Amino acid sequence: MRRLRERLHLAKIVLNELRKSPLGRTELEKRTVRRCGTHGTFEGIFRYLVQNGYVEKSGREHRAPYIITERGRKLLEGL
Repeated sequence: MRRLRERLHLAKIVLNELRKSPLGRTELEKRTVRRCGTHGTFEGIFRYLVQNGYVEKSGREHRAPYIITERGRKLLEGL
């Protein structure tokens, strides 16, 4: 249960950061890990958010920033 709570907290941080502005993956990771978590926990939650459509790249370029999707905004409201 504690682990689930930590992951939800980390997801909330990631989604909140992207709600403020689009960010590159590296900058997003720095901001997230600084507030809570480790590289490994960030990787897991970030992969989950992307694979499930809560976060997506804003363009096709390799270094395109990530943005929060409408689905991600709804998840954030629920958290």
